[in-house]
Amino acid sequence: MTVSRIIRFVLAFSLVACANQEGIYEPACAAYEGDRLTLAAGRFEWQRFTDERIVNESGAVETPFPGFPKSGTYRVADERLELTGDDNVRLDDWFVIDRAGQRYLLDAKQHNAFTDNGEMPECALRFTPVASR
Repeated sequence: MTVSRIIRFVLAFSLVACANQEGIYEPACAAYEGDRLTLAAGRFEWQRFTDERIVNESGAVETPFPGFPKSGTYRVADERLELTGDDNVRLDDWFVIDRAGQRYLLDAKQHNAFTDNGEMPECALRFTPVASR
């Protein structure tokens, strides 16, 4: 195999690996506060949501999650989802886990607990392909 064929194979494999992760990751439970990550075309959008409304002294509703939504590029390395914001700042990693025919995203704390006890967190972010929405 020539070097150019190997490079093309690695590049194609990398693109397929990212494409397989593309979709929306939302809480797998009824959640009143949490995260939602959308992955598409090598980019992510990370939103945080809550049903709580905080009103300041002047009666204006405050933003519950300053700095959100965040967006940028992502890559998958093994089971690690690496996020880099549009400002080139590396954000917290997430972990892609396939369990019982479903795909989930776990943050570092959830992933540590999962590797310790093997139990999927109740409100882990569950994958939904974009085409099925």
